[in-house]
Amino acid sequence: MLKRVRKRFSELSLTKKFLIVAISIMFIFLLVMNIMIQYHFKNYFISRERQHFTDSLHSILRNRVRFFTFRKSWNENMDFNPLVNILKREKGVIDIILYSAEGKRLYSLISGNKASAPSKSEGLRKALRGEPYFEINDLSNTESYDYLKNVTDARYVQEIYYPVLHKGEVQGVIEVYKDFTDVMNAINNTRYQAAGLTLLGFIIYIAVLSWIVLKIEKREKELQAEVMKYQKLSLLGQFASKMAHEIGTPIHVIMGNLDLMEDVTEDNVILKRIDSVSRQITKIQTIIKNYLYLSKKPEPARSKFDISELIENVVDDLSFAISDKIEIKTDTQSCMIYSDSGFLEQVLYNFVKNASDSIGEKNGNIFVKSYKDGDYVVVKVYDDGKGVPEEIREKLFDPFFSTKKTGKGTGLGLSVCKDLVEALNGEIFYDSEDNYTIFGIKVPVREDVS
Repeated sequence: MLKRVRKRFSELSLTKKFLIVAISIMFIFLLVMNIMIQYHFKNYFISRERQHFTDSLHSILRNRVRFFTFRKSWNENMDFNPLVNILKREKGVIDIILYSAEGKRLYSLISGNKASAPSKSEGLRKALRGEPYFEINDLSNTESYDYLKNVTDARYVQEIYYPVLHKGEVQGVIEVYKDFTDVMNAINNTRYQAAGLTLLGFIIYIAVLSWIVLKIEKREKELQAEVMKYQKLSLLGQFASKMAHEIGTPIHVIMGNLDLMEDVTEDNVILKRIDSVSRQITKIQTIIKNYLYLSKKPEPARSKFDISELIENVVDDLSFAISDKIEIKTDTQSCMIYSDSGFLEQVLYNFVKNASDSIGEKNGNIFVKSYKDGDYVVVKVYDDGKGVPEEIREKLFDPFFSTKKTGKGTGLGLSVCKDLVEALNGEIFYDSEDNYTIFGIKVPVREDVS
C-alpha cells in the first residue's frame, strides 16, 4: 500500500506535489494550534486559580488569629469547621478534604469528620512534599470519581492539593474539588470557534493555493508548448535552409529553360502557360524563403504593384488546382500599393486553397473581393463551405495546428500568413458561421502607414 502511494506521488507534477505538501503542513499546523489553544487556556485558568487560592488561603491562615491553630500539626481531634466554612464560599466547591502531614484523611465536607487510611493520589504526594498541585480533569479521571459522581453532575472538576506550611514543615493538606464545567465549556466553545475559523481559513487557503497551482500548471504547459513550437520551428528552419540550397540549382535550370522556350515560341497559349509555370517556380522560392523566416522575423521586399492584378494572377493559377465543382468569382478594385507582392500572393494563395478544402468535393463558391479603405487596402476571401468549428478558432493561427488529415497539411499556412501580414504592418481577420467563412487582410498601401 505504501509503495503504491509513493509511486502515485512520484508520478505527480512538481506543482501538485507542492500543493499536497503545503496542505499537509498547514493541516498539521492548524491541528497543533488547536491543541495548543486548549493547553494554554487550561494552563491560564490553572495559573489564575492557583494564585487566587494561594492568596485566599494565606489571608485565612495568616490574618485571622483564631486560625493560628491550623498552622500547627493537624490531627483528627481538631475542629475544621471554621476553616471549611470559609473555603466553601469559593464558587463551585463540591468537596473539601483535609489531610494530616502523614496523608491521613481527617475531614471531608461531604462525609464530615471521618478519618481514613492515607491516600495514594499523585496530587497528595506532591502536596505532602510541600508542592501545591492544581489540575483540571474530566470527572471520570479523578481519584474520587466513585463518590463524586453521586453528589455532582459536573463534567469537569478542578483538583487542588494545597500544603499548609509552618516554618517550612507541612502541617496538613487541603484538597478541594471545584466544578469547572462552565469554564471548560467556555474553553471548548473558544476552541470550536477557533477551529471553525481555522477550518474556514484552511478551506480558503486550499482554494487559493489550488488556484495558484492550477495557474502555474497551465502556464507550465503553455511554456512547454512554446518550447516545443520553437524547437519545431528551429528544425523547420534548418530543413528549409537545406532545401533552399538543394533545390536552388534545379530551379535555376528550369527557369533558364523556360526563358529559352519563351524566346523560341510565339504561341500565346504556350506563352501564357510558361508565364504561369514561371510564377509558380517564383512562388516556390518565396515559400522556401518565408519558411526560413519561421525562426526569425520576416523582412518584406517592397515594390509597387496593382493589388487587383495580383489577385487575378493568384485566382488564375489556382483555377487549375481546385475542383471543377467550385466556382471562383472576383470583385477587385484597382489599387497601386507599395508592399511585398510575394508575401501577399502567398497569403491569398493560402486563403483560396483553404476555402477550396472547406468546400471539398461538393458544389460551392469562392468569392474574392478587394477595396481601398483610406490608407489601407482590404482583401477578403469568402466561401460557402462548412465553417470553422467554435472549439478550434483560438488555435487557427498557431504553428503546426491543422484540421486536415495527416499528410494533407503542415499546419503552417495560417501561422505563416499571420507573420507575413504583420511584417507588412497589417492585420489578419476572419469570420465564420455554419455555412460560410471569411478570411481577410488589411494592409497599408504605403510603407509609412502603420
